[in-house]
Amino acid sequence: MNVIVMGCGRIGTQIAITLWREGHRVTVLDPVPESFLSLPMELRETEGSTIVCDGILEEELIHAGIKEADVFVAVSNRDNRNAMAAQRAKHIFNVPHVVCRVGDVERQEMYNKLGLAAISPTKITSALILEAVFP
Repeated sequence: MNVIVMGCGRIGTQIAITLWREGHRVTVLDPVPESFLSLPMELRETEGSTIVCDGILEEELIHAGIKEADVFVAVSNRDNRNAMAAQRAKHIFNVPHVVCRVGDVERQEMYNKLGLAAISPTKITSALILEAVFP
């Protein structure tokens, strides 16, 4: 599958590495070139696997291969950027599987109502901690 991961922080890096090791074609977008240093050298050396950009402009997404993408994952540290890019991927480019990270728990519900699969690490982590404290 062709996968685009927007954001090369801890979450984006883990997702990109896992999918790449499973044999998927992975392209990672991030505005900070040094962020790609957390990726394995073999992945970084694959042509077109890393692109320095925000990932929210249509021309950036087209350059990244959005028209051939099967999966788009927006996991930058900016909720609005993730939602905007995810909406473009889903509604303009018709990517079959689109997921975005949402830090703000209240925005998660709003994004879900917009038809986005929004995941809140804040909500998930809080639930796991409470479960560990009160099993």
